[in-house]
Amino acid sequence: MLQSIKQRYWLWFVLSSELIITALHYLTSAHLLPYHSIYRSLYYVPVGVAAVIWGRWAGIGLALFTALVYLPHAHWLDAHSASSWLDNGLEMATLIVVAALVGTLAEREQQAHSRAESLHVYIHDVLASLPVGVATIEQQQLKLQNPTAQILLQPTPTLAQLPQTNGYSEIQVNQIALAVRRSDLHNLQGQPIGAVLVFEDIREQQAIAERIRQAERMAALGQLAGGLAHEARNPLGVVRATSQLLGTKLAQQPNLASYTSVINSEVDRLDRLISSLLDYAHPQALQRQPLAINQLLSEFVAACQPLAAEYSVELQLTSAKAELWVEADRDAIWQILLNLLLNALQASQTGQIIQLESLVAAQQLEIRIQDQGKGIDPAIRERIFDPFFTTRDDGTGMGLALVARSVAEHGGTISFEPGPDCGTLARLRLPLASQGAKQ
Repeated sequence: MLQSIKQRYWLWFVLSSELIITALHYLTSAHLLPYHSIYRSLYYVPVGVAAVIWGRWAGIGLALFTALVYLPHAHWLDAHSASSWLDNGLEMATLIVVAALVGTLAEREQQAHSRAESLHVYIHDVLASLPVGVATIEQQQLKLQNPTAQILLQPTPTLAQLPQTNGYSEIQVNQIALAVRRSDLHNLQGQPIGAVLVFEDIREQQAIAERIRQAERMAALGQLAGGLAHEARNPLGVVRATSQLLGTKLAQQPNLASYTSVINSEVDRLDRLISSLLDYAHPQALQRQPLAINQLLSEFVAACQPLAAEYSVELQLTSAKAELWVEADRDAIWQILLNLLLNALQASQTGQIIQLESLVAAQQLEIRIQDQGKGIDPAIRERIFDPFFTTRDDGTGMGLALVARSVAEHGGTISFEPGPDCGTLARLRLPLASQGAKQ
Protein backbone atom coordinates (compact mmCIF):
# COMPACT_ATOMS: atom_id res chain seq x y z
CA MET A 1 0.00 0.00 0.00
CA LEU A 2 2.76 2.44 0.99
CA GLN A 3 4.73 1.56 -2.14
CA SER A 4 1.69 2.27 -4.33
CA ILE A 5 1.24 5.71 -2.71
CA LYS A 6 4.92 6.55 -3.35
CA GLN A 7 4.59 5.49 -6.99
CA ARG A 8 1.57 7.76 -7.50
CA TYR A 9 3.39 10.63 -5.80
CA TRP A 10 6.39 10.39 -8.12
CA LEU A 11 4.15 9.98 -11.18
CA TRP A 12 2.37 13.23 -10.37
CA PHE A 13 5.71 14.92 -9.71
CA VAL A 14 7.14 13.84 -13.09
CA LEU A 15 4.04 14.73 -15.11
CA SER A 16 3.52 18.08 -13.40
CA SER A 17 7.22 18.95 -13.75
CA GLU A 18 7.13 18.17 -17.48
CA LEU A 19 3.98 20.22 -17.92
CA ILE A 20 5.27 23.22 -15.94
CA ILE A 21 8.70 23.30 -17.65
CA THR A 22 7.15 22.98 -21.12
CA ALA A 23 4.62 25.70 -20.31
CA LEU A 24 7.41 28.01 -19.13
CA HIS A 25 9.20 27.48 -22.43
CA TYR A 26 6.15 28.36 -24.53
CA LEU A 27 5.07 31.26 -22.34
CA THR A 28 8.49 32.91 -22.15
CA SER A 29 9.60 35.30 -24.85
CA ALA A 30 12.04 33.88 -27.40
CA HIS A 31 14.43 36.78 -26.77
CA LEU A 32 14.98 35.72 -23.11
CA LEU A 33 17.49 33.01 -24.00
CA PRO A 34 19.05 32.66 -20.47
CA TYR A 35 15.65 31.71 -19.11
CA HIS A 36 15.15 29.12 -21.85
CA SER A 37 18.57 27.62 -21.09
CA ILE A 38 17.57 27.26 -17.43
CA TYR A 39 14.19 25.73 -18.34
CA ARG A 40 15.90 23.28 -20.71
CA SER A 41 18.26 22.13 -17.96
CA LEU A 42 15.29 21.57 -15.65
CA TYR A 43 14.13 18.71 -17.90
CA TYR A 44 16.89 16.56 -16.38
CA VAL A 45 14.99 16.47 -13.07
CA PRO A 46 11.79 14.65 -14.16
CA VAL A 47 13.67 12.51 -16.66
CA GLY A 48 16.21 11.48 -14.00
CA VAL A 49 13.46 10.75 -11.49
CA ALA A 50 11.59 8.59 -14.03
CA ALA A 51 14.79 6.67 -14.85
CA VAL A 52 15.51 6.03 -11.15
CA ILE A 53 11.96 5.10 -10.14
CA TRP A 54 10.77 3.09 -13.16
CA GLY A 55 14.01 2.09 -14.86
CA ARG A 56 16.02 2.80 -17.99
CA TRP A 57 13.25 2.49 -20.59
CA ALA A 58 10.90 4.74 -18.63
CA GLY A 59 13.64 7.40 -18.51
CA ILE A 60 14.44 7.04 -22.21
CA GLY A 61 10.75 7.16 -23.08
CA LEU A 62 10.21 10.36 -21.10
CA ALA A 63 13.38 11.87 -22.62
CA LEU A 64 12.10 11.12 -26.14
CA PHE A 65 8.71 12.56 -25.26
CA THR A 66 10.45 15.66 -23.91
CA ALA A 67 12.44 16.00 -27.14
CA LEU A 68 9.31 15.68 -29.25
CA VAL A 69 7.60 18.36 -27.18
CA TYR A 70 10.61 20.67 -26.93
CA LEU A 71 12.21 20.49 -30.43
CA PRO A 72 9.32 22.27 -32.23
CA HIS A 73 9.73 25.05 -29.71
CA ALA A 74 13.51 24.95 -30.26
CA HIS A 75 12.92 25.37 -34.02
CA TRP A 76 10.68 28.35 -33.29
CA LEU A 77 13.41 29.82 -31.05
CA ASP A 78 15.96 29.33 -33.80
CA ALA A 79 13.79 31.35 -36.15
CA HIS A 80 13.17 34.26 -33.72
CA SER A 81 16.48 34.51 -31.85
CA ALA A 82 20.15 33.72 -31.98
CA SER A 83 19.53 30.34 -30.39
CA SER A 84 21.11 27.43 -32.22
CA TRP A 85 18.76 24.61 -33.19
CA LEU A 86 21.76 22.26 -33.28
CA ASP A 87 22.62 23.18 -29.71
CA ASN A 88 19.09 22.38 -28.57
CA GLY A 89 19.13 19.11 -30.49
CA LEU A 90 22.40 18.05 -28.87
CA GLU A 91 20.93 18.96 -25.47
CA MET A 92 17.97 16.65 -26.11
CA ALA A 93 20.33 13.87 -27.27
CA THR A 94 22.33 14.35 -24.10
CA LEU A 95 19.10 14.16 -22.11
CA ILE A 96 18.32 10.78 -23.71
CA VAL A 97 21.83 9.47 -23.01
CA VAL A 98 21.69 10.64 -19.40
CA ALA A 99 18.30 8.97 -18.99
CA ALA A 100 19.76 5.72 -20.33
CA LEU A 101 22.80 5.89 -18.06
CA VAL A 102 20.87 6.88 -14.93
CA GLY A 103 18.22 4.22 -15.61
CA THR A 104 20.85 1.54 -16.15
CA LEU A 105 22.62 2.44 -12.91
CA ALA A 106 19.31 2.56 -11.04
CA GLU A 107 18.30 -0.87 -12.38
CA ARG A 108 21.62 -2.36 -11.32
CA GLU A 109 21.26 -0.84 -7.87
CA GLN A 110 17.74 -2.22 -7.58
CA GLN A 111 18.91 -5.66 -8.71
CA ALA A 112 21.73 -5.56 -6.17
CA HIS A 113 19.28 -4.46 -3.48
CA SER A 114 16.88 -7.25 -4.49
CA ARG A 115 19.67 -9.83 -4.33
CA ALA A 116 20.71 -8.49 -0.94
CA GLU A 117 17.12 -8.72 0.31
CA SER A 118 16.79 -12.26 -1.05
CA LEU A 119 20.06 -13.25 0.58
CA HIS A 120 18.92 -11.69 3.85
CA VAL A 121 15.66 -13.65 3.77
CA TYR A 122 17.55 -16.82 2.81
CA ILE A 123 20.03 -16.46 5.66
CA HIS A 124 17.24 -15.56 8.09
CA ASP A 125 15.25 -18.69 7.14
CA VAL A 126 18.34 -20.90 7.40
CA LEU A 127 19.25 -19.50 10.82
CA ALA A 128 15.65 -19.76 12.03
CA SER A 129 15.50 -23.45 11.05
CA LEU A 130 18.72 -24.41 12.82
CA PRO A 131 18.33 -26.45 16.03
CA VAL A 132 21.43 -24.70 17.39
CA GLY A 133 21.80 -21.12 18.57
CA VAL A 134 23.96 -18.66 16.62
CA ALA A 135 25.32 -15.43 18.12
CA THR A 136 28.00 -12.91 17.22
CA ILE A 137 30.23 -10.65 19.26
CA GLU A 138 30.98 -7.28 17.63
CA GLN A 139 32.43 -4.26 19.41
CA GLN A 140 32.05 -6.05 22.75
CA GLN A 141 28.33 -6.57 22.18
CA LEU A 142 26.60 -9.95 22.04
CA LYS A 143 23.98 -10.22 19.26
CA LEU A 144 21.62 -13.19 19.15
CA GLN A 145 21.09 -14.13 15.50
CA ASN A 146 18.30 -16.73 15.58
CA PRO A 147 15.32 -17.82 17.71
CA THR A 148 17.15 -20.82 19.18
CA ALA A 149 19.87 -18.54 20.55
CA GLN A 150 17.20 -16.28 22.05
CA ILE A 151 15.68 -19.29 23.83
CA LEU A 152 18.96 -20.79 25.06
CA LEU A 153 20.50 -17.50 26.16
CA GLN A 154 17.66 -15.84 28.05
CA PRO A 155 18.43 -13.97 30.15
CA THR A 156 21.37 -12.90 28.00
CA PRO A 157 24.71 -13.83 29.63
CA THR A 158 27.62 -11.45 29.99
CA LEU A 159 30.68 -11.76 27.76
CA ALA A 160 32.67 -12.98 30.75
CA GLN A 161 30.43 -16.07 30.96
CA LEU A 162 31.22 -17.04 27.36
CA PRO A 163 34.36 -18.76 26.00
CA GLN A 164 37.21 -16.33 25.35
CA THR A 165 39.19 -18.54 22.94
CA ASN A 166 38.31 -20.22 19.67
CA GLY A 167 37.40 -23.90 19.57
CA TYR A 168 35.02 -26.24 21.36
CA SER A 169 34.05 -25.88 25.00
CA GLU A 170 31.19 -26.75 27.35
CA ILE A 171 29.66 -24.16 29.65
CA GLN A 172 26.73 -23.77 32.02
CA VAL A 173 24.45 -20.81 31.20
CA ASN A 174 21.19 -20.22 33.07
CA GLN A 175 21.41 -23.80 34.44
CA ILE A 176 21.55 -25.18 30.89
CA ALA A 177 24.52 -27.27 29.76
CA LEU A 178 25.68 -25.87 26.41
CA ALA A 179 28.33 -26.91 23.91
CA VAL A 180 29.92 -23.81 22.34
CA ARG A 181 31.99 -23.55 19.17
CA ARG A 182 33.72 -20.21 18.77
CA SER A 183 35.42 -18.88 15.62
CA ASP A 184 36.53 -15.50 14.28
CA LEU A 185 34.22 -13.09 12.46
CA HIS A 186 35.98 -11.26 9.57
CA ASN A 187 35.29 -8.17 7.46
CA LEU A 188 35.67 -7.93 3.67
CA GLN A 189 39.41 -7.39 4.04
CA GLY A 190 39.75 -10.62 6.03
CA GLN A 191 40.51 -8.86 9.28
CA PRO A 192 38.90 -10.27 12.48
CA ILE A 193 36.25 -7.93 13.84
CA GLY A 194 34.59 -10.20 16.38
CA ALA A 195 33.53 -13.78 16.97
CA VAL A 196 30.83 -16.24 15.90
CA LEU A 197 29.41 -18.49 18.62
CA VAL A 198 27.34 -21.62 17.92
CA PHE A 199 25.43 -22.98 20.94
CA GLU A 200 23.92 -26.45 21.34
CA ASP A 201 21.86 -27.76 24.23
CA ILE A 202 23.65 -30.94 25.32
CA ARG A 203 21.52 -31.86 28.33
CA GLU A 204 19.92 -34.74 26.46
CA GLN A 205 23.28 -35.99 25.14
CA GLN A 206 24.73 -35.84 28.65
CA ALA A 207 21.74 -37.76 30.03
CA ILE A 208 22.08 -40.41 27.29
CA ALA A 209 25.83 -40.69 27.88
CA GLU A 210 25.25 -41.10 31.62
CA ARG A 211 22.62 -43.81 30.98
CA ILE A 212 25.05 -45.62 28.67
CA ARG A 213 27.83 -45.45 31.28
CA GLN A 214 25.40 -46.64 33.93
CA ALA A 215 24.20 -49.49 31.71
CA GLU A 216 27.80 -50.56 31.06
CA ARG A 217 28.55 -50.50 34.79
CA MET A 218 25.39 -52.47 35.49
CA ALA A 219 26.19 -55.07 32.86
CA ALA A 220 29.72 -55.60 34.19
CA LEU A 221 28.61 -55.66 37.81
CA GLY A 222 25.70 -57.92 36.93
CA GLN A 223 28.00 -60.57 35.53
CA LEU A 224 30.28 -60.30 38.53
CA ALA A 225 27.36 -60.29 40.96
CA GLY A 226 25.84 -63.41 39.45
CA GLY A 227 29.04 -65.37 39.82
CA LEU A 228 29.72 -64.18 43.37
CA ALA A 229 26.15 -64.84 44.50
CA HIS A 230 26.21 -68.46 43.39
CA GLU A 231 29.60 -69.03 44.99
CA ALA A 232 28.69 -67.33 48.27
CA ARG A 233 25.26 -68.88 48.87
CA ASN A 234 26.49 -72.40 49.60
CA PRO A 235 29.09 -71.36 52.25
CA LEU A 236 26.48 -69.13 53.85
CA GLY A 237 24.14 -72.08 54.14
CA VAL A 238 26.83 -74.00 55.96
CA VAL A 239 27.49 -71.04 58.28
CA ARG A 240 23.77 -70.70 59.03
CA ALA A 241 23.36 -74.39 59.83
CA THR A 242 26.45 -74.39 62.01
CA SER A 243 25.32 -71.27 63.84
CA GLN A 244 21.88 -72.71 64.50
CA LEU A 245 23.42 -75.93 65.80
CA LEU A 246 25.82 -73.96 67.99
CA GLY A 247 22.92 -71.87 69.28
CA THR A 248 21.11 -75.03 70.31
CA LYS A 249 24.20 -76.27 72.15
CA LEU A 250 24.62 -72.91 73.93
CA ALA A 251 20.98 -72.37 74.81
CA GLN A 252 21.81 -72.66 78.50
CA GLN A 253 24.54 -69.99 78.24
CA PRO A 254 22.85 -66.68 77.32
CA ASN A 255 26.11 -64.75 77.13
CA LEU A 256 27.45 -67.03 74.41
CA ALA A 257 24.08 -67.58 72.72
CA SER A 258 23.90 -63.84 71.90
CA TYR A 259 26.89 -64.29 69.61
CA THR A 260 25.09 -66.91 67.56
CA SER A 261 22.12 -64.56 67.12
CA VAL A 262 24.47 -61.94 65.69
CA ILE A 263 25.84 -64.53 63.28
CA ASN A 264 22.33 -65.51 62.20
CA SER A 265 21.33 -61.86 61.70
CA GLU A 266 24.36 -61.12 59.56
CA VAL A 267 23.88 -64.32 57.54
CA ASP A 268 20.27 -63.29 56.88
CA ARG A 269 21.52 -59.87 55.74
CA LEU A 270 24.04 -61.48 53.39
CA ASP A 271 21.34 -63.81 52.08
CA ARG A 272 19.14 -60.82 51.25
CA LEU A 273 22.08 -59.23 49.47
CA ILE A 274 22.68 -62.41 47.48
CA SER A 275 19.00 -62.55 46.50
CA SER A 276 19.27 -58.96 45.29
CA LEU A 277 22.43 -59.79 43.38
CA LEU A 278 20.74 -62.72 41.66
CA ASP A 279 17.74 -60.54 40.77
CA TYR A 280 20.15 -57.93 39.39
CA ALA A 281 22.24 -60.41 37.43
CA HIS A 282 19.31 -62.46 36.09
CA PRO A 283 16.22 -60.23 35.87
CA GLN A 284 12.96 -61.96 35.10
CA ALA A 285 11.16 -61.31 31.83
CA LEU A 286 8.56 -58.56 32.14
CA GLN A 287 4.92 -59.59 32.04
CA ARG A 288 3.53 -56.50 30.36
CA GLN A 289 -0.15 -55.67 30.59
CA PRO A 290 -2.28 -52.51 30.45
CA LEU A 291 -2.13 -50.84 33.85
CA ALA A 292 -4.45 -48.10 35.12
CA ILE A 293 -1.92 -46.06 37.09
CA ASN A 294 -4.40 -44.02 39.16
CA GLN A 295 -6.06 -47.21 40.34
CA LEU A 296 -2.68 -48.86 41.02
CA LEU A 297 -1.49 -45.86 43.04
CA SER A 298 -4.69 -45.87 45.13
CA GLU A 299 -4.18 -49.54 45.96
CA PHE A 300 -0.49 -48.97 46.64
CA VAL A 301 -1.07 -46.08 49.06
CA ALA A 302 -3.80 -48.01 50.87
CA ALA A 303 -1.50 -51.03 51.24
CA CYS A 304 1.41 -48.89 52.50
CA GLN A 305 -0.55 -46.93 55.11
CA PRO A 306 0.40 -49.34 57.95
CA LEU A 307 4.07 -49.06 56.93
CA ALA A 308 3.85 -45.27 56.94
CA ALA A 309 2.18 -45.40 60.36
CA GLU A 310 5.24 -47.24 61.73
CA TYR A 311 7.34 -44.21 60.74
CA SER A 312 4.61 -41.78 61.96
CA VAL A 313 4.50 -40.30 58.45
CA GLU A 314 1.38 -39.33 56.46
CA LEU A 315 0.88 -40.38 52.83
CA GLN A 316 -1.03 -38.06 50.49
CA LEU A 317 -2.05 -39.02 46.92
CA THR A 318 -2.97 -36.62 44.11
CA SER A 319 -4.10 -38.42 40.95
CA ALA A 320 -4.56 -37.05 37.46
CA LYS A 321 -8.18 -36.23 36.60
CA ALA A 322 -8.25 -38.71 33.73
CA GLU A 323 -7.08 -42.30 34.12
CA LEU A 324 -3.54 -42.84 32.81
CA TRP A 325 -2.53 -46.13 31.20
CA VAL A 326 0.85 -47.77 30.67
CA GLU A 327 2.02 -51.11 29.28
CA ALA A 328 4.05 -52.50 32.18
CA ASP A 329 4.67 -55.38 34.56
CA ARG A 330 2.42 -54.76 37.55
CA ASP A 331 4.67 -56.49 40.09
CA ALA A 332 7.76 -54.67 38.78
CA ILE A 333 6.05 -51.26 38.98
CA TRP A 334 4.80 -52.07 42.48
CA GLN A 335 8.36 -52.99 43.54
CA ILE A 336 9.74 -49.78 42.01
CA LEU A 337 7.20 -47.69 43.92
CA LEU A 338 7.88 -49.62 47.13
CA ASN A 339 11.64 -49.01 46.90
CA LEU A 340 11.10 -45.30 46.27
CA LEU A 341 8.61 -45.03 49.11
CA LEU A 342 10.94 -46.86 51.52
CA ASN A 343 13.71 -44.38 50.70
CA ALA A 344 11.30 -41.48 51.32
CA LEU A 345 10.12 -43.00 54.62
CA GLN A 346 13.66 -43.55 55.85
CA ALA A 347 14.52 -39.92 55.01
CA SER A 348 11.44 -38.52 56.77
CA GLN A 349 10.95 -37.38 60.34
CA THR A 350 7.98 -37.98 62.61
CA GLY A 351 4.93 -35.98 61.55
CA GLN A 352 6.14 -35.20 58.05
CA ILE A 353 4.19 -35.80 54.83
CA ILE A 354 5.09 -37.81 51.73
CA GLN A 355 3.19 -36.72 48.62
CA LEU A 356 2.54 -39.03 45.66
CA GLU A 357 1.23 -37.59 42.42
CA SER A 358 0.44 -38.84 38.91
CA LEU A 359 0.33 -36.55 35.87
CA VAL A 360 1.30 -36.24 32.21
CA ALA A 361 4.64 -34.51 31.52
CA ALA A 362 6.41 -34.30 28.15
CA GLN A 363 3.81 -36.73 26.71
CA GLN A 364 4.76 -39.37 29.29
CA LEU A 365 3.34 -40.65 32.54
CA GLU A 366 5.11 -39.06 35.49
CA ILE A 367 4.82 -40.32 39.05
CA ARG A 368 6.26 -38.00 41.69
CA ILE A 369 7.19 -39.00 45.22
CA GLN A 370 8.08 -35.97 47.36
CA ASP A 371 9.38 -36.22 50.92
CA GLN A 372 10.26 -33.50 53.44
CA GLY A 373 13.57 -34.94 54.61
CA LYS A 374 17.02 -33.38 54.49
CA GLY A 375 17.51 -34.23 50.81
CA ILE A 376 20.35 -35.91 48.93
CA ASP A 377 23.88 -34.61 49.28
CA PRO A 378 24.89 -33.23 45.83
CA ALA A 379 28.27 -34.92 46.23
CA ILE A 380 26.69 -38.40 46.09
CA ARG A 381 23.79 -37.72 43.73
CA GLU A 382 25.65 -39.19 40.74
CA ARG A 383 26.27 -42.47 42.60
CA ILE A 384 22.85 -43.26 44.05
CA PHE A 385 22.04 -45.78 41.27
CA ASP A 386 25.39 -47.59 41.56
CA PRO A 387 25.13 -51.15 42.93
CA PHE A 388 26.41 -51.58 46.51
CA PHE A 389 26.37 -47.82 47.14
CA THR A 390 24.43 -46.97 50.30
CA THR A 391 24.51 -44.37 53.08
CA ARG A 392 22.74 -46.61 55.63
CA ASP A 393 24.52 -49.03 57.90
CA ASP A 394 21.90 -51.73 57.33
CA GLY A 395 21.52 -51.12 53.59
CA THR A 396 22.72 -53.38 50.76
CA GLY A 397 23.00 -50.64 48.14
CA MET A 398 20.97 -52.68 45.64
CA GLY A 399 17.51 -51.10 45.97
CA LEU A 400 17.96 -48.14 43.64
CA ALA A 401 20.21 -50.15 41.32
CA LEU A 402 17.33 -52.61 40.81
CA VAL A 403 14.91 -49.70 40.40
CA ALA A 404 17.09 -48.13 37.70
CA ARG A 405 17.36 -51.42 35.81
CA SER A 406 13.63 -52.12 35.99
CA VAL A 407 12.74 -48.59 34.88
CA ALA A 408 15.16 -48.86 31.94
CA GLU A 409 13.58 -52.21 30.93
CA HIS A 410 10.21 -50.43 30.81
CA GLY A 411 11.66 -47.71 28.55
CA GLY A 412 11.34 -45.05 31.24
CA THR A 413 13.56 -42.77 33.30
CA ILE A 414 14.07 -42.17 37.01
CA SER A 415 15.66 -39.09 38.56
CA PHE A 416 16.06 -37.42 41.93
CA GLU A 417 16.21 -33.68 42.50
CA PRO A 418 15.82 -31.24 45.38
CA GLY A 419 12.20 -30.61 46.31
CA PRO A 420 10.56 -27.19 45.80
CA ASP A 421 10.96 -26.34 49.48
CA CYS A 422 12.97 -29.14 51.06
CA GLY A 423 13.48 -32.87 50.87
CA THR A 424 13.83 -34.93 47.69
CA LEU A 425 11.57 -35.24 44.65
CA ALA A 426 11.70 -38.56 42.78
CA ARG A 427 10.41 -38.43 39.21
CA LEU A 428 9.46 -41.72 37.56
CA ARG A 429 8.54 -41.41 33.88
CA LEU A 430 7.08 -44.19 31.73
CA PRO A 431 5.71 -44.18 28.15
CA LEU A 432 1.95 -43.82 28.02
CA ALA A 433 0.05 -46.67 26.43
CA SER A 434 -1.68 -46.17 23.08
CA GLN A 435 -5.45 -46.25 22.84
CA GLY A 436 -5.37 -49.71 21.33
CA ALA A 437 -3.24 -51.11 24.11
CA LYS A 438 -5.77 -50.11 26.74
CA GLN A 439 -8.58 -52.19 25.30
